[in-house]
Amino acid sequence: MSYYLTPEADTELTEAVAFYAERVSLTVARNFLRKFEETAALLAEFPGLGTPTTQGRQLFPIGRYPYTMLYRAAPAGVRISAIAHHSRRPRYWEQRP
Repeated sequence: MSYYLTPEADTELTEAVAFYAERVSLTVARNFLRKFEETAALLAEFPGLGTPTTQGRQLFPIGRYPYTMLYRAAPAGVRISAIAHHSRRPRYWEQRP
């Protein structure tokens, strides 16, 4: 199975990588992106790993970073609909499909 990001999740991922690149270091930004890709690939292979939430969606943390993926297994692959920071806008993703 493969994975794909919704436009909103893609924007959130881009913003997180940019934040790390601008405010921390390019190395941390690259490491975060690598960990995201590893985690997404793991979930594509084992979609049941996450913590169940509402509407058939699941949550899974991105390594040691303060971000969690909201996803759901779909026929086309694992659909990632949010890359949520742990301390910003709590539970905003509940309105996403």
